[in-house]
Amino acid sequence: MHTPGPWTATLGDEIIGAPVWWLIEGADGVVCEALYASNDDARLIAAAPQMLRALQRLTRPDDGRGPADEDLAYALDAIRAATGSQ
Repeated sequence: MHTPGPWTATLGDEIIGAPVWWLIEGADGVVCEALYASNDDARLIAAAPQMLRALQRLTRPDDGRGPADEDLAYALDAIRAATGSQ
């Protein structure tokens, strides 16, 4: 079982403007420290619980009509969280 989301990524230290480590935290505390991860990698790690939930929503058994609009919207939000796009 993974640490419940949401997770956040907080920059720990930088050397010459480049991230050295990120602290990834969830509701129950520290999930991991991402050493020498880029901003994009840290964001992707922090979005993991949301992306998992999006996949679960998109692949749950349905009545044959496919995912509901709110499931697709949730998946798009997870993609935006992982990529940092608006």
